[in-house]
Amino acid sequence: MKKSLLTAVCVTFFALGVSAQVPTPFSLYAGGAFSLPNAPDGFKDSFKTGYHGMVGFGYKMGPGFQLVGKAEYHKFSYDFAGLSEVNGGDSKMWLFGGDGRYSLDLPAAPVKPYAFAGVGLANIKQSEFGGDSSLASSFTPSFPKSKTKMYYNLGGGVELKSGPGFSLFIQGRYVSIATESNNTSFIPITVGLKFF
Repeated sequence: MKKSLLTAVCVTFFALGVSAQVPTPFSLYAGGAFSLPNAPDGFKDSFKTGYHGMVGFGYKMGPGFQLVGKAEYHKFSYDFAGLSEVNGGDSKMWLFGGDGRYSLDLPAAPVKPYAFAGVGLANIKQSEFGGDSSLASSFTPSFPKSKTKMYYNLGGGVELKSGPGFSLFIQGRYVSIATESNNTSFIPITVGLKFF
């Protein structure tokens, strides 16, 4: 029993090592960090720096070019400027979209710069204000309770080869959501891992 279990473990590790060396057209992305409110002024001035997480699935279309489908979640907390009697008002955003990602095809280089651009749908929700009812009623929501709008993003980053089957990446981008009157924009900085 022990011998067959040891054989199975050895075969599994051997298969993983071989698959990490065989080129695959697919990539998986996972990452997160912080998001900086940018515009309009009501959004930039009323919300603190937020955080986000993202996952993506890429398919290689040609040398250095990938199509990446992704889903991400962003949360921005309302800035009450020291008022502890009021809470809530968080802005929560789900983004679902696709990017075209182009990286310089430098097989021997440990660092690869890349650029990307894409479009998708963004769902924005703002929670209600709570706490002291008289104070809470004086705050005006920046966003409706739920709204889905188109967005676009563009950005760039660097990818650092870290192991046989994965790379570390860091990227910055500009995201603009087509909300009424003025577009809502923010700048996410993401650190994550790319597998394969």
